[in-house]
Amino acid sequence: MTLGVSPDIDLWTTFTAKAELLGAAVVRAHSEEAAAHLLHEAAPTLVLTGSAAARFPSIAAQFARAGGEAAPEVAALAEFGVAETGSLALNEPRVDRGVCFLADRLWLLVPHERIIATIDEALVQLADLTRAGERNHPLLMSGPSRTADIERVLTIGVHGPRSLVAVIVDTPVR
Repeated sequence: MTLGVSPDIDLWTTFTAKAELLGAAVVRAHSEEAAAHLLHEAAPTLVLTGSAAARFPSIAAQFARAGGEAAPEVAALAEFGVAETGSLALNEPRVDRGVCFLADRLWLLVPHERIIATIDEALVQLADLTRAGERNHPLLMSGPSRTADIERVLTIGVHGPRSLVAVIVDTPVR
């Protein structure tokens, strides 16, 4: 860390650089209301998963609830982001997990205080989520879905969203 740079800024900078290298877009909203405005402007037909709606009620007030139905634009809650890899942890219940993978563009909302430094910390938190048993399959998502065939042709969006946007939301401590 550089002298005079806060750890929060360093984590934010590292996370953003790594996520963008993997093809994700990263934006930071300085409040929940700013995030709602951004989403409304960028994706007016967006649907929210239940966990995103529960964590961000101001955003939920402006959008429909996913309810397990596919939609081109979906917003979900990221449990945390990993600065070291630019990855985001997704832990949606079965009813909403599918809509996250079927969306053309997935918006992952993560509270800024939930950006952690290393993959080692992420693995501990994933183990904690798994032990809690609330939801079945926590996973780390790094950029949009991509695959390449044996001829080395890269295809984006085959096994998940074509684009991924991380929205880092500055939130008051609860």
